[in-house]
Amino acid sequence: MPKERKIERKEILGAAAELVRRAGEGALSVRAIAKELGCSTQPVYSAFPHGMEELRAALFEEAKRQYHVRIEAFLSSATQNRYEAYGMGFVRFAVEEKGLFRLLFLGERMDAQFVDPFFEEIVKEMTALYGMDEARARAFHGDMTVFSYGLAMLVYHGDFSASEQAISEAFKREFYALYAYYFPERPHFWA
Repeated sequence: MPKERKIERKEILGAAAELVRRAGEGALSVRAIAKELGCSTQPVYSAFPHGMEELRAALFEEAKRQYHVRIEAFLSSATQNRYEAYGMGFVRFAVEEKGLFRLLFLGERMDAQFVDPFFEEIVKEMTALYGMDEARARAFHGDMTVFSYGLAMLVYHGDFSASEQAISEAFKREFYALYAYYFPERPHFWA
């Protein structure tokens, strides 16, 4: 009998992520991952000797890594300011990576707290771009995050146009409304 090729942990996580993309976290099993890889279940058990919980935890970390890579790509290739690019990236992740978005943001792993790694950077960006003090920038961004999450959910479920223009316009309307709320003393810079 020929010896089975060595399958790396990274390949197993890639296959697991692909399964989640196509069919959701409920489709994950050692057998399904092995089928995706075209191998027996032995390499999966060897890479994750503590079973599916270990694999799911590693997949959650992989989903966080992929989220980070996608948002970084939006931030570095932005044609708009970085704050808008961040919001667009978040919603785009919901559209283009539905399975991973669901894994990270829709409570299938309630035990794993996901803290957005860009929060502090975005708060600093807001203080620089819009002259906000840190406390107001945090509150403003917190409110904008609630809106972004809601918009991502609508797009995720197909209840809102996923066109770049529609998403961008929705963000601008909310941003301007929040700006007027947080800075009633300032002139409206969009007028």
